[in-house]
Amino acid sequence: MAITKYYEDGQDFWRVYVHMRSRVNKSKRFQKTIFRLKSETEARREEKKLIRQLSMEAQKFDGLGLSWDDVVHLWWKEVQAGYFGKITERSAEGYFSIINKWTTPWKARPASELSRADGRTLMLRLEKAGLSRAYQKKVKNIINKVFDWGIEFGYIIGTSTSPLRGILVDKGEEKAPDILSLEEIKKFLSVAQAVTHHWYPIWSFAILTGMRSGELHALTWDQIDLEKNLIMVDRSYDSNMKVTGPTKGRYWRTIPINSSLRRLILDLKSGPDQTHSSHVLPRSKDWDNGDQAVAIRNFLKSINMKPIKFHALRACFATQMLANGVPAPVVMKIGGWKKSATMDIYLRLAGVDTKGATDCLQFVPDQISFGDNVVNILSKRSEL
Repeated sequence: MAITKYYEDGQDFWRVYVHMRSRVNKSKRFQKTIFRLKSETEARREEKKLIRQLSMEAQKFDGLGLSWDDVVHLWWKEVQAGYFGKITERSAEGYFSIINKWTTPWKARPASELSRADGRTLMLRLEKAGLSRAYQKKVKNIINKVFDWGIEFGYIIGTSTSPLRGILVDKGEEKAPDILSLEEIKKFLSVAQAVTHHWYPIWSFAILTGMRSGELHALTWDQIDLEKNLIMVDRSYDSNMKVTGPTKGRYWRTIPINSSLRRLILDLKSGPDQTHSSHVLPRSKDWDNGDQAVAIRNFLKSINMKPIKFHALRACFATQMLANGVPAPVVMKIGGWKKSATMDIYLRLAGVDTKGATDCLQFVPDQISFGDNVVNILSKRSEL
């Protein structure tokens, strides 16, 4: 399959070539070429049509339907051609990797023959591998999406549902996320500042703003307005692709600058590293490569504190804001959270929604001394 550009009669044209092989008879090929297409966009549209047309012809010839590997391959081709709208290349690559890793036994089998038993066997493998419930759900959802796509476009025939559809993933035990308390935050940042750790301004910025690692990495001076005391967050760095693009939520937001953050910004602005840099925070190779979790984990271990993930600094920001009376909708707006379920977790961690709820339980008289009463009761029993 290929799209090529060529020059003819003083004009640029595009050519599309697509071929498919029969799975039953490898010598049987289905191929077609279209010439003189006037744009790459038109060429990609025609390539998409040809892929579907020829795969259907091969499928009919074989009488079995496409294999799971064929379906995944065609899905991946459509992703690469940009036919899936908002899905990012990074997400698509992650999906593709997960599918290849966990559905290897399915590859050569006709997709239409995959049954609920195959789905249960796959989920059992995930369970035995000790994977989290969240990851198991992710695998299941990705496979369901690709399978549904294959059915919708006629690549999978003879069945109307994914082998994983309807299989429930046990929620398991919910564990509280690891974050730092107020005193732990103070110790963490104080020690990092005292040893002039090169990650100190990044960690401080993260806790004071709730910004994600990619948003902090992409932060430039033109996003900071010290007159209005606001930071405009409208971009994020992707460490896998090494490019800067939109934020995770794909919308901009503003973050107010408090006095502590303002002092940090002024220190960074006057620092020796800012002479020719448009970026606010110091660059480092480990950060460029997306290894921010390693740095914070190693540092916390070195000062005998519990290790947390870099992303947990956002949770520290949220819980401290909530604990100090900032309404949850405001915290969500500043931090760029869309799901209230995430904020519910932080509310529980901060104890805001239950704070003072037991103050009304005044059943025990103030003057009772439990120690004396226990002694008196025991001595009375001994006299009987």
